[in-house]
Amino acid sequence: MRQVPIQRRYENGEVFPYGGKSLELALLSETPASGAKVTADDGRLLVCASEQERARQLILYWYTAQTQSMACSLVPEWSKKLGLRPRAVTVKYARTRWGSCAASGNIFLNSRLAMLSGEVGEYVVVHELCHLKHMNHGSEFWDEVKRALPLAMSLRRSLREQERVAVL
Repeated sequence: MRQVPIQRRYENGEVFPYGGKSLELALLSETPASGAKVTADDGRLLVCASEQERARQLILYWYTAQTQSMACSLVPEWSKKLGLRPRAVTVKYARTRWGSCAASGNIFLNSRLAMLSGEVGEYVVVHELCHLKHMNHGSEFWDEVKRALPLAMSLRRSLREQERVAVL
């Protein structure tokens, strides 16, 4: 049985996952010298916002940027390894899906991927790239995924375990 996802309050001290680790939220009243509205520093997620809704928006934007950075690295690397090239890759927020692949060759990745451990995020990227070859979840698809990532089934289980806390 799956556990109920946690509910975010966007308050000081609340814990947010990033890269499979935990960051403690610290809301700042003034923008730091760096000018960044959101930064991860020394186990803390520093957010320049006094209102919960503004903090939520800034944090979502930050996770989206982190996921885009991850995708810019992983998609070309795995595209080359697998010989599968997406038409386009888009990062955006979704409540349920971690990724999807359209028949057009466009891949969508959830902005919350940056919350997960790197290996699990990599699994999602490989999973979606393999859909470029097999647009279903049949045995040939899973064989393709497991050829690329021999630990794919273990990573899939880890995804299910981490998804409870990977919410915004």
